[in-house]
Amino acid sequence: EFHAWNATIMDITLQISAVNGKFTLDFMQKFSSPVYLKAFLQELADNGIAYELQDKQIRSLPAVRAPWQGV
Repeated sequence: EFHAWNATIMDITLQISAVNGKFTLDFMQKFSSPVYLKAFLQELADNGIAYELQDKQIRSLPAVRAPWQGV
């Protein structure tokens, strides 16, 4: 069984997947400050929720304009 949920809040995008009784959360943001991720991880710790930070990457995307964005 597989479920996926997506949400975008301000410049942060969260994607949550649930497979075989485990949740995977992808936390994506358009800025470099880790303040929101650290706050979220602290909330997990404060509430006794175990987690494993599997990966942390800085990604850059090319500056591409879609045709509908104009010149």
